[in-house]
Amino acid sequence: MRWLWTFGRVPELDPDGILAVSKRIMAMSPSQRCSPSAPRIIDVRTRSEYLGGHIAGALHASFLPPWSWPASIQPLLAATSPASTEIYVICLSAHRSIGALKWLQDRGYKNVRQLKGGMQAWRALALPEVTGGEEREEAGAAPGEGEGQRQTEGSDDTGATGGSRDGKPAS
Repeated sequence: MRWLWTFGRVPELDPDGILAVSKRIMAMSPSQRCSPSAPRIIDVRTRSEYLGGHIAGALHASFLPPWSWPASIQPLLAATSPASTEIYVICLSAHRSIGALKWLQDRGYKNVRQLKGGMQAWRALALPEVTGGEEREEAGAAPGEGEGQRQTEGSDDTGATGGSRDGKPAS
């Protein structure tokens, strides 16, 4: 039950690194996203937090309440390899993701990291977000196939908002 303890040092990746992973995921076909070798970005915030803005390609599995986490995450892990699948967990401030990361490590996942500073760090850099829609791996949908995604003001046709740090629109 060490995974319930949401404090401590865990492997991290900075926002620019997660952005690169997001772009890799979004460049994949739906069938490629389902392969064991495809990276997974798993957002462990609440559903309303996720719908309010998440990283493109992120899948949702709320860590709250913690006792429901195993049932939430299992469908997203169905086609993964604990030894090789890259998994990146994300929350608002990098605390809930620590518990999720420890849970995954306890089950043999070797290549797991969290977003350093959480979505707060992501937003401080004005990196792109997708609003609305749930991205799931169920009923034949590939990771990243969102339903009901909507554009936000200032977003491009992918639903991403924000831009690069140099003030140019995100590509």
